[in-house]
Amino acid sequence: MSESVLFIVGSIVFAITVYGVVMAGGLLLTRSEIDQNDDRGPGPDHAEVQAGLPLNVKY
Repeated sequence: MSESVLFIVGSIVFAITVYGVVMAGGLLLTRSEIDQNDDRGPGPDHAEVQAGLPLNVKY
């Protein structure tokens, strides 16, 4: 295997590894932020979603 091919393969593996570590860290931080912050709770309940938006609003 030539040095160029080895360098290219190593660079690709390194980039994938760095991308995976950054994504995993971001997911962990986001999960802890959602758990600790009351404003970013579980979202609307099912009844609110099914009710939808009022379509007969007069401006």
